[in-house]
Amino acid sequence: MSIRLLFRLATVSMVCISILCPFEGLATDNNAVNATITYGADDNPHKLSETFKPEEAVNFIKGDFKLRTQLFKKLYVHARVTKTLYDDDPRADRFYGNAKLTLRDRFKLSGAKFKYKVSAGYRFNDKTFVSKRTGLVGTYAGQSIADRYDSDQQNYFAELIYIQNSIFEYGASYEQRDKAYEQLDIPGLSNLDYSHQKFTAGLEYKASDLGRFFMNGSFKQREYVDRRGRDLEDGNQIVGTDLLYNYATLNMGYIYRPNNDVRWRYTYNYEERRDTVTGYYNATSGYLAMSAIHRISDYQYLRARVKYSKFSLVNQIEINPETLEDDASEKQGVTAMLGYEWILATLFDTNLAVYVELEHSNFSNSDPFYTHEKSSASLGIRWSAF
Repeated sequence: MSIRLLFRLATVSMVCISILCPFEGLATDNNAVNATITYGADDNPHKLSETFKPEEAVNFIKGDFKLRTQLFKKLYVHARVTKTLYDDDPRADRFYGNAKLTLRDRFKLSGAKFKYKVSAGYRFNDKTFVSKRTGLVGTYAGQSIADRYDSDQQNYFAELIYIQNSIFEYGASYEQRDKAYEQLDIPGLSNLDYSHQKFTAGLEYKASDLGRFFMNGSFKQREYVDRRGRDLEDGNQIVGTDLLYNYATLNMGYIYRPNNDVRWRYTYNYEERRDTVTGYYNATSGYLAMSAIHRISDYQYLRARVKYSKFSLVNQIEINPETLEDDASEKQGVTAMLGYEWILATLFDTNLAVYVELEHSNFSNSDPFYTHEKSSASLGIRWSAF
């Protein structure tokens, strides 16, 4: 049995074991179970250009289970498993899961107040790679690379926050990630496996009882296990090189809550990526996002989100189709979502709700194969406990 399969079984088992635990032993404010079944339609599940997108929307069914459990006073478990099945296009099926163990607490040192968080997590993603240039399952050198982007990932995170007073908080964090993609032994096909380290520092300012401002900056270095840099002139791989990215990121925003029924969140993010080999992969990216939650009544909620994002390559005039890498495609566009949830019944500490969600995205690109428009609509039943 492969290591990846063992990890995936462990993730699913963690969720199942937690379900079987006596609910009375878990029922605290720090525990929650959320199970959702969704049926919907998606008119472009692979985000293909107008040339290759389906003529009609594809129906899908999605099962999603999320768990948050407090094992001990300071130790928490978060887990999620999601499976999506498409009626007429099994290439769009997706299986995703993650699990995370977190230790968090507060302490005082020489009168100063601190809080900390340490976590370790695992996630997997299983999906089929469909080429944007053909609309078919991807191939390379005449061989299928359907599993090109199947991956397993381990994350380690530590954060320390200094609480100066009720208005200011300052924090610093460190993240280590190791990501392994499906091994495809095809000569000439790059290996996408990588590890990265990320350092972040920031602050949070409570401007008033109604809102707070946050800002942080981070530096990240991503090192690929066996991936080459590319020549600036024609995009060919350079033998003997090891690809390394440096990222610098600024993230800031404002959270506004005028009353107990409404919450707004505004976010701005900007990032620069530098390829340390030749600069072939140098890029800038960023987004502006706004989201809102409105409690219409004790049993009805309205959610909305809109996001504009842009990713630009600095040194690539034309995309080399032989790269077969998602980070070699420019894109900019808007995604918008509107959702409505109505709690139909409550029993003890459980809720049964129905929800409707509409989502639309539209992305443009200098390469027409990467220009796409996508809409989906779904109707779901959600059961929540604790």
